[in-house]
Amino acid sequence: MTLRSLLKPLLPALLLATTAPLPAATGGESRSLDAVSYFSALSNLASPIMFGGFGEPLITSPYERDQWLRRAGFVTRPPMPDIPVVGAVYRSALPVFRQTPDYSRPETLAWDDSTFDRTLDPGAQAWTLIKITSPRFHLQFHDLPDNRLAALMMVPQAREQAGVLAGRLRDADGLFAPRGPDGSFQAATPADQAAVLWGASNLILAATRDSGDYWHQAYRDLVDADDYRPLADSALQALDRLPPTTAPDLAIAIEALGRYTLIAADAGKRDRARARARDYGNRLQRAGTRGTTDLAAAIYGLTEAGRLLGDDGFGAAAGRLSGELLGRWEPEQGLFRNGTGEYTPRDIGFLAAALNAMRWYGRGDVAERAGRLHPRFLQGMILDSGLLRASPRALISPPYLQNPTVAAFDRLPDPAQLGQAPVFVSRVRRQEGGWQVTDPRFSMAGAQFLGNMLALRTGGEADIFLPPELLDGE
Repeated sequence: MTLRSLLKPLLPALLLATTAPLPAATGGESRSLDAVSYFSALSNLASPIMFGGFGEPLITSPYERDQWLRRAGFVTRPPMPDIPVVGAVYRSALPVFRQTPDYSRPETLAWDDSTFDRTLDPGAQAWTLIKITSPRFHLQFHDLPDNRLAALMMVPQAREQAGVLAGRLRDADGLFAPRGPDGSFQAATPADQAAVLWGASNLILAATRDSGDYWHQAYRDLVDADDYRPLADSALQALDRLPPTTAPDLAIAIEALGRYTLIAADAGKRDRARARARDYGNRLQRAGTRGTTDLAAAIYGLTEAGRLLGDDGFGAAAGRLSGELLGRWEPEQGLFRNGTGEYTPRDIGFLAAALNAMRWYGRGDVAERAGRLHPRFLQGMILDSGLLRASPRALISPPYLQNPTVAAFDRLPDPAQLGQAPVFVSRVRRQEGGWQVTDPRFSMAGAQFLGNMLALRTGGEADIFLPPELLDGE
């Protein structure tokens, strides 16, 4: 039985519907612009894996289906339509619909598969796995049965993506590498090794963390963490074989190593991971940070190195770089200037991560300044830029339709008018006269990376930062 046979009760949830309240604003940020982060990220996840058919069909057992229904609070099995839910995901596509979309009929939201690059990319699997296994992303809005069921459906997707990484995307050198439709491997990158380490660690942490909410309970029952420890250990070894050198890669590696320390099977592995993170933090302080993306990545990575290791020196280094990044802010245009005017989801993701690091962990007036410009950043670089090509308004439930952010989404084209799903494009350019989309393709790795970096924080925790209560000394 495929998951496409399960989704009738999920329609409100999978169409981003919820009647749960928005999380409280933190640090002076706007509640309405927080919704830009959430709904943009959710649209970029749900559109390809729940509607678009952008990947390999996922098969599950009736027994597991019934487990989800019971855990979500359903008593009887509801009727079910046909939707192409996927497990392993592809690399890129033009996210255009095969037919005129009708959001009351989710089967019409499938993408034109003739545009798919069917390469299985480790970064695409890993960043999707990271989003799926990030608890705050789900727990913010999944109090209702339909929403809970949508979250629980993603458990087998997470297992499938981890299985593809472990079983199909390791080359002869033990590195995680893209694999084309013909089965041939492409060149591995340091960024992918770190992303796989983060993803595997996230999955294990979800299945082992001592938390009483329904989501963690489901992961503990439905996922055997020991099945995925070899994947995490293999990713750590791959990171040693192909170590990071650039500021962005070093930053992601530090976060991934921090998460590995939370799930390491013994103290020796944990200590070795911490030592690597310290080394990468030291390298990050010496790395060139002239580029805006490099500068943002360094702020994020150094902030996390300081939190992981309890070393104020790394936090101080992040603070020194923060003033330089804030000095590149162009308030009238709502962007950080970078010298080229071109931005990808990866670039914007690191900027979002740096802003969150500054507004939540910054020193002196850095937190106040970063918090003040954060809403304008979301408006300028997500909405005004055209990075989010179409409006997700049709996916948002009635309780949110008076929200100021929903009105902001109306500046974007309607998906039916555009014929394209409300997901991120691959590149935009700011030039004289305004913004221009220079690459309209959807990149799974880039979109999910940005979706992860567009984090909300509640209860002192955000999904892209190491959980405070699990860190020594916090």
